[in-house]
Amino acid sequence: MTEASPVPPVPVPRLAAVVERVVGLGAKLGRGRDEVLDPETLNRACGVPLDVVRALLQGRPAGEPDIHERFRQRLDLLHETHRKDDGRKYSHGEIARESGISRQQVQALLGGDRRPTMDHCSRLERFFDRPAGFLQSEDAEALDCALAGVEKRLLREYQEHSERGALAAAGAGPRPSLYARHGVDGIALRAALLPDGARTKLLEWLDHYMDEWTDGCMDPGEGVGARTGGPAAAQGGGPAAGGGRG
Repeated sequence: MTEASPVPPVPVPRLAAVVERVVGLGAKLGRGRDEVLDPETLNRACGVPLDVVRALLQGRPAGEPDIHERFRQRLDLLHETHRKDDGRKYSHGEIARESGISRQQVQALLGGDRRPTMDHCSRLERFFDRPAGFLQSEDAEALDCALAGVEKRLLREYQEHSERGALAAAGAGPRPSLYARHGVDGIALRAALLPDGARTKLLEWLDHYMDEWTDGCMDPGEGVGARTGGPAAAQGGGPAAGGGRG
């Protein structure tokens, strides 16, 4: 049977860049580093041992267990933390029945007496409601995925905060920026999650879009929908809803 193959490690600079972005977003929302990068929360989210999470967040090497040991660490964490509604752990039989793995194999996997296959990993990840690769990815990769989730939540919160600020500014102060009035700030914020090439293309498109608008309209404040024949006219708004800057 084929054993689960290792996932290539995440380069340290990439992990450091994600940490920096998350800390920066937290600061904009008035939150400190310890709040947005809580090691215990990240430990539960990615399955990486707590001491390793702390080391990686600080940019320190933490070693890397072999894939079998890594699988055992994460499966033990899931079995301990993923409980039934009554607070009890799932029994070997319940895991077997719902995952489609035999009870003997579940017992051997939890006891460390059997090496997992890709099929074992996939079935257990679905049972415990974890993303693909959770049980086998290297520690830095697993932490990177957990941080991406934190970054998405902070981006969403920052966008909502910016929209509220734009609405307040529109009613009681200077008019929002051109980008804010046409609802494209939200796209620009989400661009932080895209690869470099895709992010560059998106931002170039936004600049081109707004240049065309300002060249073709007498009053940009009238709204994108006033332009005849454009995509916004057909949809009754800008390319994305909301997203004004604060």
